[in-house]
Amino acid sequence: MKGDIKAVFFDAGYTLLCMDPDQVTIFLDACARLGIAIDRDKVAAGVARANALLAPRAPGNVPVPFSQESVDRFWTQYNHLLLSVCARNAADAKHAGLVYRTFTAAITWRIYDEVRPVLSALHARDICLGIISNWTGDLEEVLHKIGLHGEFDFVLDSARLGYEKPHAEIFNEAVRRSKIPHHAALHVGDSPEHDVEGALACGLRAVLLDRQDRYPDFARAPRVTSLHALMSHV
Repeated sequence: MKGDIKAVFFDAGYTLLCMDPDQVTIFLDACARLGIAIDRDKVAAGVARANALLAPRAPGNVPVPFSQESVDRFWTQYNHLLLSVCARNAADAKHAGLVYRTFTAAITWRIYDEVRPVLSALHARDICLGIISNWTGDLEEVLHKIGLHGEFDFVLDSARLGYEKPHAEIFNEAVRRSKIPHHAALHVGDSPEHDVEGALACGLRAVLLDRQDRYPDFARAPRVTSLHALMSHV
């Protein structure tokens, strides 16, 4: 019931913060700087194909040790798939590693406008706040850089923990750190599969953040289009 929530866990990317400019703009700029010609009409299809790599994966029984090499390998594969669809010269897919490094160096992050007021309102109610994110190992560094780290009681970066959403262990670890019962914790994020289904399967409550109104018929959990509306569920 509303009012008995003692902890709120947030996804990070596209829930609390986003790339600014957006992913496609950074990608196109990186390719332009590297002299890689891109068919812009095919970029959306390329992103969709590459994003298939981000779909939920079968959970392992033991944590995966953090490895920057494996992170780099994954995102190089991601860019290889993307380039294989939208590069005008198919051979340019071989430059995926260089595109990845150029893209990463150019990323800047923006905090959504409503984030700080919502966090302040939750702090005023003495609610434990945490982050549960499928990130790549540097989430705490990013949060420090944009001035958001101190707002949270803990941060769980899947690459560092060794488990990623929707694996139960990343949610269970958040509950352990918050010292709050599962039923008194709520997780909010923008992915029905990673965030909502993962949280519900562990006995947490969940809210789907659907900023772009992509899931109008979603009914597994409350759906909001802004974090301001989250307060009506806490």
